[in-house]
Amino acid sequence: MGSVIIGKHTLESLTSGMYSDPYVVFREYIQNSADAIDGAVSGGILPAGGGLIHITLAPGEGRLSFSDNGTGIPADQAERTLISIGNSKKSARTDRGFRGIGRLAALSCCSTLTFETSYPGEPVRTRLAISGAELAAQLSSGTAEDAAAADVLQNIYTVDTLPERAEAHYFRVELEGVDQAAGLFRLEDVLDYIAQTAPVPYDPAFTWGREIESRLQKAGCPVRHFEVRLTFGPKTYSIYKPYRDEFPMDKGNTLTDRISDIELITLTGGDGSPSAVGWVARTGYLGRIPDKSIRGLRLRKGNILIGDGQTLNAVFKDPRFNGWSMGEFFVVDPLLIPNARRDNFERNQAFLLLLEQLRGVAAGITKQLRGASLKRNAQLSAALDQTGQVAKAAAAALESGLTPGQKGPLARQLTDARQLVCQAPIHSGADVSSQEIAFEELDLLLGTLRGATSYKSINTLNHLSHTEKRILERVFNAIFSTGSESANAMVDAILAAFAP
Repeated sequence: MGSVIIGKHTLESLTSGMYSDPYVVFREYIQNSADAIDGAVSGGILPAGGGLIHITLAPGEGRLSFSDNGTGIPADQAERTLISIGNSKKSARTDRGFRGIGRLAALSCCSTLTFETSYPGEPVRTRLAISGAELAAQLSSGTAEDAAAADVLQNIYTVDTLPERAEAHYFRVELEGVDQAAGLFRLEDVLDYIAQTAPVPYDPAFTWGREIESRLQKAGCPVRHFEVRLTFGPKTYSIYKPYRDEFPMDKGNTLTDRISDIELITLTGGDGSPSAVGWVARTGYLGRIPDKSIRGLRLRKGNILIGDGQTLNAVFKDPRFNGWSMGEFFVVDPLLIPNARRDNFERNQAFLLLLEQLRGVAAGITKQLRGASLKRNAQLSAALDQTGQVAKAAAAALESGLTPGQKGPLARQLTDARQLVCQAPIHSGADVSSQEIAFEELDLLLGTLRGATSYKSINTLNHLSHTEKRILERVFNAIFSTGSESANAMVDAILAAFAP
């Protein structure tokens, strides 16, 4: 039987082919660091909570680096581990990164990819450098088309063993000659991606974060998180998940929604044990959440985001309602395995059962948001009905002329009606339009009322100011108080003189 040869273009599939989004390098190296820190904690090398993942962006140098204080790799295993493909010793059941291909993710966007590692108790460190530029040349059309992937790899990397402190333990990744077009130095985008994707803690300002962690702990599903820092120039950022208690619902920040409670939900596998435990935020459900970093129910494995905020659109009968929702489900069933791209899970029986239960969660959310919408619409509808009645009465009074005692009460009724419309929850663009129309009508009537007199004939002189109308009212009062038979004729003459 002939030997099996894996062609060189497999390397292209495992770099630029599989990882078309360059930002996955952050996910791949952070999840490997998280596994290494877990190993260091379980091995007594680090205390619980003592791990640190540090990222440095140096755009001026075209350099991007990652480092962690996890276990590192023993010197006698480092070369084989780092250059092997798909031969990881990690477990799909317990580790975040387990396929042994993610470490090559950066080769498509840098000229040199360097790994450096040291293991506790060994006075050496291993440095292995892979030439991304040489790999690109080897993969180019017309160059040794029948070459095997293993032969190509052997020709594009170097390895060195160097002195190190025996107590040192770490793993470092450095990307040099980073392609600027990949966007890996866009600070805000990088921070946003890591905050959504990485196993970082909730922001201390997010008061519900502590409640979520407490409830997950009581449910027997404590969620591990890691300290991740990013240095850009002179500043270092601590990265947290982007959730917050209150969030804007429009671009102008004039309408906000807030979390009023959280619901903890446990989903079960085929054997009745938990397959995922999650939290769902209870909000005012005012509409689609504009901020995509917190929008949508999300799936996480090892506290690493799988897919994105739209992945679970499919469990909603109306997919847009996932955009009204907020929450996370932490997968704990070892049978639920992320696919190679980590944009979803492998479609096995455990995953199909998970989806079925998530459809039930989505149905519950849909029922709540529809109920909230009906309640809001009822409040606004009632406010608009009252506005219509008050406006009609005010218009009739203005049409017939006000008696001395009508003006004050009518003004109060119009002001109260305006306040009701203002306080009614706004749910949609249609609600905003209805509110604005009501405001215009009420404000017009209030303005008219301020200048209104007890004489209809004066009220129709719209070209006169409020002050001029009041002066005419006093003149008419004086004329009629004389009891003269010619009073009406005098008033008619004055009105004719002031006619436009």
